[in-house]
Amino acid sequence: MSGWWFAAGCVALFLIYSLIAARRDKRQAAALAARRDNVGRERFIAMLAGDCERDVAEFLWDELLPEWAYWPVGLTPHPDDDFLKDLPIDDEEPQDWLEHYCNSRGLDWKRWANWDRSQPTTVRNFARWLSKGQASPVEDAA
Repeated sequence: MSGWWFAAGCVALFLIYSLIAARRDKRQAAALAARRDNVGRERFIAMLAGDCERDVAEFLWDELLPEWAYWPVGLTPHPDDDFLKDLPIDDEEPQDWLEHYCNSRGLDWKRWANWDRSQPTTVRNFARWLSKGQASPVEDAA
């Protein structure tokens, strides 16, 4: 078998995988849209009012909204979306959100309180965590 056949086989497998992943993502987006409202910016911020400060909600909206980012075309972020279960993102993406949040406010993300892994990974819980802020010196010593 020549190298060309191997390359063609790899390309074909990649295309098949891409089609399967796109179909899975489309089904996942349809299920998400069916179980919750598609909210606008002000409603999103209002829904998070009891969980975090307005600037945290505004940051999350701006960070999560771009169509190319996380939510499929036609969907907007919702406070009760579980970003690791409902969306096709990698587990490291929330770390990037934390770093962007801290960098935009002149904070040190390395001093942030640890994420409580017993909590669901919803946008609402992430907003609460961002609002909680940096770990206290007592928590650092523990």
